[in-house]
Amino acid sequence: MRFAFPCLLVSLLVGCATAPAAGFAPEPERASGPWSEVPVVEMPTGEKSIPISLLRDVADALLRRPGAKTCNPATQRPIPGLSTEYCSTVYVAGTRESLSWRVTEPVKAGHNRCAPFFEVQDADYPSTQVWVVGFIHNHPCGAAPSSQDLDLWPTDAVNPTVALAEVRLIPGNPAPARFRSTFIEMASAVVAERQDGTRIFLRYFPTGEIEQWSEARRGWILLGRCAPAPSGGLSVAPRCDGGALRLLRE
Repeated sequence: MRFAFPCLLVSLLVGCATAPAAGFAPEPERASGPWSEVPVVEMPTGEKSIPISLLRDVADALLRRPGAKTCNPATQRPIPGLSTEYCSTVYVAGTRESLSWRVTEPVKAGHNRCAPFFEVQDADYPSTQVWVVGFIHNHPCGAAPSSQDLDLWPTDAVNPTVALAEVRLIPGNPAPARFRSTFIEMASAVVAERQDGTRIFLRYFPTGEIEQWSEARRGWILLGRCAPAPSGGLSVAPRCDGGALRLLRE
């Protein structure tokens, strides 16, 4: 699969550990939320993982930010000083009987760096009722999911000091995020915007399943299963059962 359009990447419990780029101001110690431009999504949503309504609202808000979709059409590379990557932290807040999905105000990202804050100052709930579950960032120039993306999916092989995926706990919180008797299911997602403005929503699970949202069927449709390509090989494209995945045509 190859996307030649702006991309919004949503990753739950996946972080990058590269150093901040020179010239960027020091990041604040905590993020603030909820972001007023993205409505909160109350549980239950009919989903154990990130809901489609949140993906839609985040894509609308984040891709409107200055420079979020700015890309050199000739090189398909970001334009220095104009193209801008933003980061927002994804979290849930409330109690196990009244929980909602939320995102924080976006901050400008450093070079190749976007990671969730470990602390979120929510306007409605104390820190003991806030669970950070991941981050959101945009790619000004769209790119296909690569084996590097797959390597960062929340699996047991991920370094827990970077991704915190093995224990599913954020320091300072007493337990993994849970609504009633259901734990939130880890996943990653990509929102790809075509040149005509239409969007493709894809969702990825640690076990390799890749799903696409179908407007016609009003649900997630399984496209196949993929795994990272072996390191050191000639290709960086993920290996998928039955060959390259085909997107739904709607």
